[in-house]
Amino acid sequence: MPRLRKDGKLDRRTKEYKEAYNALYGRIDNIDRVRTCYIMAKDIPIATLTHEYSSLSGEFDWVISPIWENWEKFLKKYGYRVCIAGIDEDMHKKEYIRRFNPSFVTQRTIPEGRADLFPMLEKLGLTYNDLFEVLCRSHGVCGNDQLYVSRTPDKIIDYDTWRGEYDIPDFDTSNYGWL
Repeated sequence: MPRLRKDGKLDRRTKEYKEAYNALYGRIDNIDRVRTCYIMAKDIPIATLTHEYSSLSGEFDWVISPIWENWEKFLKKYGYRVCIAGIDEDMHKKEYIRRFNPSFVTQRTIPEGRADLFPMLEKLGLTYNDLFEVLCRSHGVCGNDQLYVSRTPDKIIDYDTWRGEYDIPDFDTSNYGWL
């Protein structure tokens, strides 16, 4: 039974709390595949998004690493702040680790239960729902904000005029990122 403080909240110093926290927000062990792309706001890369995978355990994690100086650059250039779903900008962490699919990813990918999942994957040149590749190929454009995903920071799209031009690479991505 977890230990509670006098105010009824969990005591963060306990072993149980630390184990539960690391189960959701700790990096996985035995990482042997790492793929990285960029979260873009207009023409400025504001974060890297890394998908890490362990073929030994079948576990994965996502690492969002904000490029804080580019957040300030964006504010000065465009006059408003950017926001990445699920990231607390006030904490200014170097990286945010999630052992589940973060909001930023689920907002921009095709849900498993969707009726037209496989026809949509086929348009993207995929045979299974690889969330990282869906993000990179579709640019992860969604109606929640004007952020998008790019494999490299120099691949810029005009969010306002983009109409579904996919970025399908000319190399086999099934072998991409293995260490």
